[in-house]
Amino acid sequence: MWDTYPIGNRPLGWIELSENGWGAIAAWFAGPKNVAREPMGERTDLIKVKCESAGGATSSWTETITEADVHDIEDGIDEYLLDAGLPARPHGYRWFMRLPAVVNDEQDFWGRLNEADFRMPHRDRDIIREAANFGATIKDLYLRSTIE
Repeated sequence: MWDTYPIGNRPLGWIELSENGWGAIAAWFAGPKNVAREPMGERTDLIKVKCESAGGATSSWTETITEADVHDIEDGIDEYLLDAGLPARPHGYRWFMRLPAVVNDEQDFWGRLNEADFRMPHRDRDIIREAANFGATIKDLYLRSTIE
């Protein structure tokens, strides 16, 4: 199904999804009507690197993200998706989502997912159930947006 997500430039007013499992889960459950992807192009982001020695001393610095870093990130996202029972997504894209109308902003959206995650009983917690919980929350937000 990932191949049905439109490819193009970032739509005006849409948020960029985080490069992690939650961002990918949000894209999957929001669906291709609410998510678009844009070819990533060359990455020149700066990332913060932190090292801790065996003695506990830490040092940190910034460096440009490498192609290997990007592949590791995307592979990690794919592992998360597969563990959640969902298909791996195509690599080499930035992902953007139209927020549901009942959501105020990006912080509100992620806050609602955090609340849904927090309410989930610990005894029922595994990655498949977490993904289903996020999916139900996201689908409900879009459904409420069409009603209100």
